[in-house]
Amino acid sequence: MQRLWRTLWPDVALAVAALLSLQLRATSSSARGWPDAPLWIRLVLMAVPLAIAIRRIEPALALPVLIAGAYFAGLVGQPDWFLLGGAVLALWSLAGRCRVPVVLVVAGFSAALPLLLNQVRARLMDFLYAPADNGYKYLSIHGWQRWQAILVIVVALLFLTIRRRSWAQAVTATTRLRDLRTFLRDPSYSRQRDVLLAVAASGLVLAEIGEDLIEGNWWSAPRWMPYAVAYACLTLVLRRVPVVPVVVLAAASLIANWQASTPILTLYGAFGLALYRLVVVPTGNRSLRWTVPTAVGVLIAMPLITWRMRYVVMVLIFPKIKQGGLEQRADGILHNLDYEAIVRHQWPISFALTLLLPVCAGVAVRLYRRNVQAAEREAELERTATEREAARVVLTERSYIARDLHDVVAHAVNLMVIQAETGPDLVRRGDDDVLAGFQRIGDAGRRALSELDRLLSALRDADGVPDPQLAPQPGLADLPQLVADVSDDHLPIELDLRGDPDGPPEGQQLAAYRLVQEALTNVVRHAKASAARVLVQVEETGVRVEVSDDGSGFDVEAAARGTRHGLAGMRERARIEGGTLDVRSTPGSGTTVTAWFPVGGGR
Repeated sequence: MQRLWRTLWPDVALAVAALLSLQLRATSSSARGWPDAPLWIRLVLMAVPLAIAIRRIEPALALPVLIAGAYFAGLVGQPDWFLLGGAVLALWSLAGRCRVPVVLVVAGFSAALPLLLNQVRARLMDFLYAPADNGYKYLSIHGWQRWQAILVIVVALLFLTIRRRSWAQAVTATTRLRDLRTFLRDPSYSRQRDVLLAVAASGLVLAEIGEDLIEGNWWSAPRWMPYAVAYACLTLVLRRVPVVPVVVLAAASLIANWQASTPILTLYGAFGLALYRLVVVPTGNRSLRWTVPTAVGVLIAMPLITWRMRYVVMVLIFPKIKQGGLEQRADGILHNLDYEAIVRHQWPISFALTLLLPVCAGVAVRLYRRNVQAAEREAELERTATEREAARVVLTERSYIARDLHDVVAHAVNLMVIQAETGPDLVRRGDDDVLAGFQRIGDAGRRALSELDRLLSALRDADGVPDPQLAPQPGLADLPQLVADVSDDHLPIELDLRGDPDGPPEGQQLAAYRLVQEALTNVVRHAKASAARVLVQVEETGVRVEVSDDGSGFDVEAAARGTRHGLAGMRERARIEGGTLDVRSTPGSGTTVTAWFPVGGGR
């Protein structure tokens, strides 16, 4: 989609040219068929060229719209060659962007649609033009011929042959619709959208004003003024200075209110859009504190201007008022009937209240976006804080592990030193004692290396400060005292210790002890349990730990995303020892924490 950003401008230019070609008919009383067509069909035709701008993005939609638009343009006058040219380009894009079956189906439907409309063309003409008038009889309309339908199919096949896209290269309908939504919403395409919107709005307003001009209204206004009013919509491209469209379209709306025989609804709609943009689009330091008062002030000023407008000012706007001269009435006061006819068209309060709705909508959207952005920023800050807190917990646990490492390895090294210092005495005792002493030194060294290999992996990427207050760490044999300290009358805890508690390495004993300690701490703090059970089973292959309670439980996934630091610490200890940790809990069903520490599993 990104590569289409620059290539869309030629399509936008072609769409603008097609819009202008239709606008040339809007105010011309000599345009064949156009003045007699209903206003709604003219407004629809004014919007059809917009399909040219999306023919690269969604040609399957643009092609039938352009062909149908060209057909109806022929019914109300002469066929529009810009629309036919846009249909050819849409066919080219269709062959290069869609799969072969889609190309054939869309091209066939687009070619057959005018032929089907030909079958009811007489009824269509009677519907578009007054039957009693029969004014359409002079139109040289021959409808959509069969050779034209065949030509569409032949051109589609020719384009398919030229472009030769494989099935895998074709773009799916889902992707095309996503690209269309991107074009309609992405800020990077705002310039193209603003140009199309401004030109299309000018055409719609010109179509309405043209009906007034054909009926002979606007006679007191200069000849250029109706076009100036219509093309005031071009100021909608000034998105960065939205106050300019508001002021210009407000002035245009007042002039149209004075001159038009009926309200120019498309112009008022463009004015409402300008008010909405003034409030909703944030640029620089523009805030609601001055955009809302500006919009409301303009709406209040409009009825006041029409109410207080004087003859001297009105003559400057509509110089032809002077030609009407003055007429003395029975009250003895000279009256300018043209001036009085104009000033009677005061700006209705109902219009001002109606146009207040876009302002309110803009305020609501602006506040909604602000709340969404604030919520996103808050969520981002919470995620950042959670990540930092989790990192802090990991570093804290690593500092604890560093202390454990110091104690366990220092114990083994001290044993090796003692055995080495007793070496001379062992030599005098005999070879058997010497060999036994070396065996003890080797065993202590192997245990120290095992603990180093298991624990150093947690410290390789952390900058730690040695803890001067090192103390011997507890093991499995200390679990009864731990359980006794935590247990009380409100929370009885059962301990089931199976196997030799002194058998596992000291690192595994400490990890199992700390895990039980943290699990029981969570039970006391959070579980609201009435009983708990601790099972520690020492096997030849490792140590299995299970802590369960009958408490309130919790959502494990939510806790993993949140700030349950105890769970993070237990996972870190299990990882260092090469083991696994499994936490099972559901709200209202208690919690079970299971860990397995294999022998020699540490990294």
